Amino acid sequence: MSNRMIVLSRRLGRFAGGFSFATVAFFSIGLYADANTKGQVVLLFAGLFLVCLFASFFLWLAHGFAWAMIPDKSSEAKKPLEELQPADALKPAEVLRPAEVLRPAEALKPADALRPAEVMKPAEPMKPAEPAMKAAEVMKPPEEKVKPAEEKVIDSEDPPDAIYTITGRRVY
Repeated sequence: MSNRMIVLSRRLGRFAGGFSFATVAFFSIGLYADANTKGQVVLLFAGLFLVCLFASFFLWLAHGFAWAMIPDKSSEAKKPLEELQPADALKPAEVLRPAEVLRPAEALKPADALRPAEVMKPAEPMKPAEPAMKAAEVMKPPEEKVKPAEEKVIDSEDPPDAIYTITGRRVY
């Protein structure tokens, strides 16, 4: 894992450096174009500068995270020398013990005789609705009715040179 992080950090660092160089190059070319010409070339280089600026920022950030994940020492260097022995010097594994003897399965007991099903009682009749609830016909409609927005209709009696707004109201 540490080797992968080293490689990733190195590659991200190279990309970040390249985009940083491109950022400086596009900025300087944009300044030169602004001084000598007036047109859309300056806007092109300003856009390229911003793209490279954001790309280089996030690449440097990713490079820093990858660099921080590299362990200080490799796992082999942390082990003492006594533990690093050749494979021939290692002791053979213990001899496997035989598996424990399994007990015989208990004999199955015969199934109990089936009991007759219990007689079910009829369901209780449903209670009528509570008297507090009134039928829909008895309920009164709400007292306050929502009135639609009043629209002023343009009268045909108005003079032909009358001026009206977009909403249809007359300007006096």
